[in-house]
Amino acid sequence: MHPDHDLDQTPADRSLPAEPSDPQRGVSARSPMRAVLPFVWLLSVLLAFGAGLIVERALLDRPSGVGPVAAVPTPMPTPAPTGTSTPAGLTTPAGTATPAGTPGTSSSATPAASDPSAEPTAPSSPTPRPTPAGPPASAPPDAPPDFAVFWEAFRVVQDRYVDRAALDAPNLTHGAIRGMVDALNDTGHSLFLTPEDLRVEQQSLQGVIIGIGVVLDATSAVPTLTTVISGGPADRAGIRPGDQLVKVDDREVAGLPANEIVKLVRGPEGSTVRVTVIHRGQTAQVELTIVRERITVPAVTSAVVPGTDILHLRVVQFSSGAAEQLHRQLQAGIDAGARRVILDVRNDPGGFVNEAIAIASEFLREGDVYLRQDAQGNRTPQPVVAGGLAHDLPVVVLVDKGTASSAEIVAGAIQDAERGPVIGVTTFGTGTLLNVFELSDGSAVRLGIEQWLTPDGREIWRKGIAPDEVIELPADAVPLEPDELEGQTVQQLLTGKDSQFARALRILGAT
Repeated sequence: MHPDHDLDQTPADRSLPAEPSDPQRGVSARSPMRAVLPFVWLLSVLLAFGAGLIVERALLDRPSGVGPVAAVPTPMPTPAPTGTSTPAGLTTPAGTATPAGTPGTSSSATPAASDPSAEPTAPSSPTPRPTPAGPPASAPPDAPPDFAVFWEAFRVVQDRYVDRAALDAPNLTHGAIRGMVDALNDTGHSLFLTPEDLRVEQQSLQGVIIGIGVVLDATSAVPTLTTVISGGPADRAGIRPGDQLVKVDDREVAGLPANEIVKLVRGPEGSTVRVTVIHRGQTAQVELTIVRERITVPAVTSAVVPGTDILHLRVVQFSSGAAEQLHRQLQAGIDAGARRVILDVRNDPGGFVNEAIAIASEFLREGDVYLRQDAQGNRTPQPVVAGGLAHDLPVVVLVDKGTASSAEIVAGAIQDAERGPVIGVTTFGTGTLLNVFELSDGSAVRLGIEQWLTPDGREIWRKGIAPDEVIELPADAVPLEPDELEGQTVQQLLTGKDSQFARALRILGAT
């Protein structure tokens, strides 16, 4: 989970697919070990000197990572939580977010995607370690020839580093694993998860967070809150979409990675956090004290555009149950007279791949939603499923740089089927199917094991979905949410700052 990060949850980027044997998820949490043979030798050696100790690192809610919470997640067995503090968090689409979001989520984010409401868990007490005696451990027989260099570096650190208290085995082990996965350059998608990271990611994909209820745009030069959960703590405190986040407690957040901001914002349920914001269109800083709460984040929101028969369907994230929520709201809109649809997946870090298939199938009568491609180049089509409600309704899809992972799958499927134009800017570009491989200390490695393509075979990974019509939002604009439409006229919407939404209205014939 990277594009946007759900400060209260992570992308959500946020994606953990299931293997073909699990038709409900599209990926499995327990993949055959042969899928990770290239990593087994390194992980086993790294864990050899880190056995028995655990270090926790609290992450934001959303799909993990710097990018969108961009990944197609699948549920994983929840490991026994470690540490003493109760994690909580913000939401970041991630996706992102990370999923992280993602892009990611994917996410990557996930978008997404991270909620900066999580409080770091208590680290294990660092204790100085004596310089090891004797020759260094030997590398596994199947290790690459240059793997001995790692042991050389490890020995130098153990023998020479001046801060002996910092030679904490779990820190070194987790840091080495994290560096190895980061070297794959699958930012915001493939990543190392501490036990706490893993638990938070699982929570976010179920749509439940502990935090203040905001979504952070991690791609912005200035941390900006793109979404505020209606009725949540931040909403009640007066925070609005487009507000800039300046400080969390006494820490300035400009320039910090999204996951660091999330760690500052999140915390235990019932605890307080001070956030300093600049309201959109103003210059004065405002400090607010907010109590963190457990929040259920809706996966889909919607509203009929006043004075029209156009339904604005906003998919916040592809978390568990997203397709069912969209189906119900689509039916309600049709019952209320809606005959045209704006499908808005902006700042969406992604989520579960099965939710993407079901949501795309609401608009596609036949064909494929996407193609799965393995390391050998074999492609497996993922077909449309029956039961969609909007096969004949005109549709426009809105995307942006925070659109990641499963959200990109849906946008690409509708675009390839020529069901409707895609409007906005090129998406984040997460395009690998993820599996989570849990390690013996409760941490995990999330790896992209397959690549997904659009039905026409176009690559999404690192390229994104290019819109049919490029429309940039003004620098001071944020995407409209469905609950902001009430009381506005069509003319106001057509001349408002959300130029992408205005263009969609014009394409669908609103005047």
